[in-house]
Amino acid sequence: MTGGVECGAADASVIDRARQGPFRVVGVGTLTGLVVGLLTSPLQGWLPDSVQSLANSAGPWSLVAFLVARRASNLLVAVLTASLTLGMCEIGYAIATEMRGDANAASTVVFWLTAAVFAGPPLGIAARWSARTEPLRHGAGFGVMSGVLIGEGVYGLAVVSSSTDRRYWAVEIVAGLVLIGVTAARRRSVVALIACLAATAATATVVFGVAVVV
Repeated sequence: MTGGVECGAADASVIDRARQGPFRVVGVGTLTGLVVGLLTSPLQGWLPDSVQSLANSAGPWSLVAFLVARRASNLLVAVLTASLTLGMCEIGYAIATEMRGDANAASTVVFWLTAAVFAGPPLGIAARWSARTEPLRHGAGFGVMSGVLIGEGVYGLAVVSSSTDRRYWAVEIVAGLVLIGVTAARRRSVVALIACLAATAATATVVFGVAVVV
């Protein structure tokens, strides 16, 4: 009888841990996004010109959301985590801006929160796919993140380089290319590499096009 009780307690413990897992990942994403957002605002004034765009571009926020969402146990949690992380980045940024004595434009806050709603799901899906062992999805998942970095970097060089430092955008492009290289080296799969390159090209095109429009 005792053994049955112990077995039941062990099963309950496993179930509890499984239930806590998704909430833990979402909680980490929420907290991480808030902290990153809080740091972004002051960094805009502290960083040197060569890397100041780091605190004023979507790439770093997207990368943070992607990395946190990779820890999710399923697709739904990954999507929720990525969306919340991006949204909390903006909320943290807005809070820090107010604390510094500056004002937040309501339209800007609404824009970035809306962007989190639309960008979070594909980023979450990509993060979840990147954690899979299947070559096609693994490569495509990392390709999406690489495409975000490269697409924004190309936009920076092509459109706003006159008012920002070109070196930052070049570094962002290099970071995206490095991510492709790391993916290829880790999987050693032609399928994964092709999927990564295709997803990178498609995502970079979308990111560039959206950035130009908005």
